[in-house]
Amino acid sequence: LDTPGAKTAADHWAFQRDTLNPMAERIAPLLAEALLREEDTAPMGRLLSEWSHHDDPELAAPLVFHAVYDRFAPLVFTHELAEELAEVMLSNWYFWQERLAAMVDANDSEWFDDHTTDELVETRDDLFVRAAREVAAELGAELGSDPASWRWGDAHRLEFVSPLRRDGVGKGLLGGGSHAMPGSGETLHRGLYDYDEPFAVSVSASVRMVVDLADDDKVLAVLPGGVTGRHLHPHYTDQIDAF
Repeated sequence: LDTPGAKTAADHWAFQRDTLNPMAERIAPLLAEALLREEDTAPMGRLLSEWSHHDDPELAAPLVFHAVYDRFAPLVFTHELAEELAEVMLSNWYFWQERLAAMVDANDSEWFDDHTTDELVETRDDLFVRAAREVAAELGAELGSDPASWRWGDAHRLEFVSPLRRDGVGKGLLGGGSHAMPGSGETLHRGLYDYDEPFAVSVSASVRMVVDLADDDKVLAVLPGGVTGRHLHPHYTDQIDAF
């Protein structure tokens, strides 16, 4: 937005679709450096070190980043707060995400050390590696042992459901199906998921629209549910793919 010159409708459309993750730009290089030091986590480290920091569904690195960082967070806080309180805090991004990023940057916080292990003094990078190993075991069982074969869109998905049938038999008939979703909670292309229910998208755009304020007829918009709210209508889901 700071670059010289007028902004076109196409520019504004691109802004809404921007998948660059500024938090990953800041943290992924530190995470990659730690993972590259260990033989078993090095493949994940290489993915992060070569990543453009865009949360695009066809890439493996976004899934590595989000999964490892989300697993890293409870390793930092649970030993001090105990599991129940840590879960309450972690369930709301606003309580901890910015603070944790600052702690990662500074790399001098006592929170990284698990004080229940008297014989060890854990570091930020120790917890990065531990989190990566847990993620490798969990996602490896679901998506295969090679992290390069994982895809953000395989895990990060947006499901369109009808308020008449959100679960159970008939959900698919009345809804619009499950779709690979770009973005995350850190991108302009909004694809926020709940911390305790990764990586199902819970917040996204309800409509995308670009309007030429000099011409009332120049309006470009897409509604993920189509242009009608009538179930089984031929236009009920016809804008989902465009969205």
